[in-house]
Amino acid sequence: MPKKMRVKNKKKEEALTGILMILPALVLLTVFVFVPLIMAIYRSLFDTTSSGSVFIGAYYYIKTIKNINFLKSIGNVLVFSFIITTLQIVFSFLFANLLVRVKGRFGVFARVIIYLPFLLSGIVVAVIFTLLTTYNGGVLNSIIESFGGNPVAWNNSKIFSPISIIVPTIWIGFGYTSLILYAGLINVPKDYYEAAEMDGAGFFQSMFHISIPSMKNLFILLIVTSIVTNLQMYEIPMIMTNGQPANMTMVPVLYIMHARSNGNISDSEITASAILLMVIILLINSTIFYLFRDKKKEG
Repeated sequence: MPKKMRVKNKKKEEALTGILMILPALVLLTVFVFVPLIMAIYRSLFDTTSSGSVFIGAYYYIKTIKNINFLKSIGNVLVFSFIITTLQIVFSFLFANLLVRVKGRFGVFARVIIYLPFLLSGIVVAVIFTLLTTYNGGVLNSIIESFGGNPVAWNNSKIFSPISIIVPTIWIGFGYTSLILYAGLINVPKDYYEAAEMDGAGFFQSMFHISIPSMKNLFILLIVTSIVTNLQMYEIPMIMTNGQPANMTMVPVLYIMHARSNGNISDSEITASAILLMVIILLINSTIFYLFRDKKKEG
C-alpha cells in the first residue's frame, strides 16, 4: 500500500476514534443541555393560557429587563461575586503560600481541615452562621452582651446583611481554592525561585514575577468557576437574610423563587428571567477569557 494511502487511512482512523470518544458526552449534552435549553427558549417566547399558546416574542424579556427588583438582584449579585471572588482568591493564595512551607503530618492535617467546609452544603453552612449571627441568643451577640454591648442585627441591617452573605460564602470555598492554588505552587519549578533568590529577589518579587504568571491558567479557572457559582447563589441568602432588608441582599435565583412561590409572574416570564441570568453569566465568562487570552498564540 502506498505511503500516502497509509497516512490517509491512519488519519481517518484517528478521526473516527476521536468521534467515538466524544460521542457519549455529545449525546448527554444534547439530551440534558441543548434540548432543554431550546425548549426553555421556546417557552419563554410563548404565553400559555387555558386556550393554548400565543406567540409574544421578546415581551417577557423586555418586561424582565424593566423589572426594578430583578435589576436590583442582578446588581447585588454582581457586587457580591466581585467581592467574594477577589477576597477568596487573594486570601487563598496567601494561605497556599503558607501551606507550601508547612511540611510533615501537620501540613497534611492542615490541608484536610481547611477542605472540610467545602464538603458541607450551602444550607448547612447557612444554618451554622445563622446560629452565630441570630439577634437573640446568637453566639456573636452573646459575646457582645457579655462585654456590656448592645446586640447587632447581623442579618437585618443595611450594613451587616451583605457581610452575612459574603463571609460564609468565602468560608465555604476557601479550602477548595487554597488547595487548588497549593497544587499550582508546588508544580512551579524550584529552579525559578532559586535563580530569583540568587538575583536578590524577595518573597513578594518572586510572587509577582514567578508564582502568579506561572499559575495564570489556574487563576482564570478559579475566577470563572467562582463567578459562575456566586451568580447562582441561593441557599445562603435565602436562609441568612431572605433578600432583606429592602431587597439589599436579593439575588436572581432567590428573586425567581420568590416570584414563583408568590404567583406574581407566569412560568414563561420565570423562564425568560432564568435565560437572561444565563446570558449574563456567559457574557461575563466570555469577557474574562477574552481579557486573559494568550496573546502569544494569537501572534
